[in-house]
Amino acid sequence: MKEFMLKLCMYNTWANDRLIQSIRDQNITHEPVIKLLSHIVLSENYWMLRLKSDDYANKNFWKLLSISECYRIAHENSKKYSDYIKDKSENDFERLVAYRSTNGIEYTNSIEDILTHIFFHSSYHRAQAAKEVRAIGKEPANTDYINYIR
Repeated sequence: MKEFMLKLCMYNTWANDRLIQSIRDQNITHEPVIKLLSHIVLSENYWMLRLKSDDYANKNFWKLLSISECYRIAHENSKKYSDYIKDKSENDFERLVAYRSTNGIEYTNSIEDILTHIFFHSSYHRAQAAKEVRAIGKEPANTDYINYIR
């Protein structure tokens, strides 16, 4: 599990980097695209707080950030997730973590399930960003997993 999670983490870093670079290279300022990118990096950041049982109350998952802020947070997130996963034993991924949703509802999930959610959640929103980029006549970054593996 640990090696697979590290692989997903590295893919996530690569895909976020490609999205950010594509937005920069094409000088995309379309707010829906930037808002999705902001949401991706903020969500990853706040989920790490949940995983570590740190305070994440009153966090705005949809705050609009600058591209530079997104880049900085994305790279901080990448290091945090990589270090977090490397620090775990194989059995740790089954450990349960209690947290509250943005609506204040308490949930408990395994570290494995939370990490899987985080990486899939980011992929989902990268796809939404790609659709928005295409809608404004630009070329979206190809962030398909298979392209990362190739």
